[in-house]
Amino acid sequence: MPRSAPTGAYRELMDLTAADGNPVSVAQLERWRRSGLLPAPDRVFLGRAGTRTSYPQEVKDLARVLARRHRPGRPLDDTVLLAFFCESARIPEIPLKLALVRTYFPHRQRHRDAVARIADAVPDDSGSEQDIYYDWAEAKAVLDVEEGGMVIRKMRANLRRLPDLARASREEVDGRLLGVLTHLNSPRLPEDDLVIMRDLEAAIDLDSDEVSLALLAVWEYAATTHAGQMSSLKETNGVERFDTLCYTPPDELHRLRDEVVTSMQETWRRATGGRRGALAIDTVSMARNAARTLAEWTTARKAYPEGSSFADIHFIDSLLDLARVTAPAWLLNRADRQRAAMPPVDKASEGRTAFIARTTGATGRRRR
Repeated sequence: MPRSAPTGAYRELMDLTAADGNPVSVAQLERWRRSGLLPAPDRVFLGRAGTRTSYPQEVKDLARVLARRHRPGRPLDDTVLLAFFCESARIPEIPLKLALVRTYFPHRQRHRDAVARIADAVPDDSGSEQDIYYDWAEAKAVLDVEEGGMVIRKMRANLRRLPDLARASREEVDGRLLGVLTHLNSPRLPEDDLVIMRDLEAAIDLDSDEVSLALLAVWEYAATTHAGQMSSLKETNGVERFDTLCYTPPDELHRLRDEVVTSMQETWRRATGGRRGALAIDTVSMARNAARTLAEWTTARKAYPEGSSFADIHFIDSLLDLARVTAPAWLLNRADRQRAAMPPVDKASEGRTAFIARTTGATGRRRR
């Protein structure tokens, strides 16, 4: 059965997207309309000439953005998220929230199930002082190490800068790393435990002058986990998170999006030293990560003072507080590294170099 000719409104959108170099078909426009991305066009009665259909300018702008982000075979949710986070597009409420829900909740549930499997494998010890929060944090740490990734590799390398771990086995380093990750994911840091805090300080290395994505990924991980420790402890669940996201007004979602994007831009600026321009959220993985962060923040922000900004909480206030609580550990670690860097002294003999330095002058001639 032949397709009917496109309406005037569709022809207008097709001409605009084709002029941009991103042509779309009538079928694609229909899919967007059925998904709620495009409204029904306005109809203007022209008397005997019939009717004319057209879209307002904001719909035309949205269609052009969607066309830029559309790819054959790309899921519609990914197209929506790219348009929302990269182009700051005004996405209609229903398709936007559906994309956020379908991106955030399955990923969150898979992660929680994996952590729960690890936690359930630990024998129950009724006499242990470790409460349920610590057990859950330990399971998350085990999962993080098993999954590896940039953050884990960099933390492991940072820990090897400690003199007592420089030549240690992988198992020993990972054991210390598990302790760091467990306490970062716990409700509070053990600030009075200098052994743990020294490992934590070494792993995140806030004093480093290094400019790398790996180190910034470590800082972002530490900042995010510690931000939760700085907040008030409140119980939540999947139903509350779902309801909060669904009932968040569209304008509020756009404002929270700007906070998340600002945080990502700041991370990128620090990682590149400001030498590579602004960050473009132009990959599916980046858009999905931004979506999960936004969905999480809609509920998590309730645990912070009203008006708290995501960027300030997660990458400024949190890191400043981490620097404060690890300051004593930093002093001790620095002293250990300085001692380790000093050449060994032979107490039985001053050594050839010391003897020459003592018995010769600046010219190298033997003193009389």
